[in-house]
Amino acid sequence: MRTEVPRKHVPHITDREFDELTFGSEEPVLVFFGSRRCKICRELFPVAEAVAHDFRGRLQVYGVNADRYRHLFNRLRLKGIPHMVLFLGGEVKVRIGGYHPRQALADKLEEWVPAEQPGNGQQPRQ
Repeated sequence: MRTEVPRKHVPHITDREFDELTFGSEEPVLVFFGSRRCKICRELFPVAEAVAHDFRGRLQVYGVNADRYRHLFNRLRLKGIPHMVLFLGGEVKVRIGGYHPRQALADKLEEWVPAEQPGNGQQPRQ
C-alpha cells in the first residue's frame, strides 16, 4: 500500500532550461506538459507529484507550461494536453498522452526507468 505523498512541488522549467535538463541529462527525466486552463492537467499534476515521490533517486520530474512554451510542445510533436515525455540518456523514449492513474503511470515507467542500485545511498520505495 502506498503512503500519502507530502505536497511537494514538481519544479516548472523554462525553455532556457529545457534542453540542458532533458536532452543534456544522463538521468531519466519525465516532463509533464500541462496548463492551468486544462481540467485534466490539474487532476494529473498530483499524480506527477506522486510519481516524483515514488521514483525519487531514480527519475527527475519537471513541469512545463504548454501554453507559455508552445514551441517546446510543438518541437516534440505532442498532440494535446496533458502530455508526459520520458527522456533516457538524453533521448525521447516515451510519449504518454492523457490522464493515467498513479499506479498505471508507475507501471509504465517501471518498464523504462532503471531500478535502484543496491548501496547507492537511496532510500527504498515505500
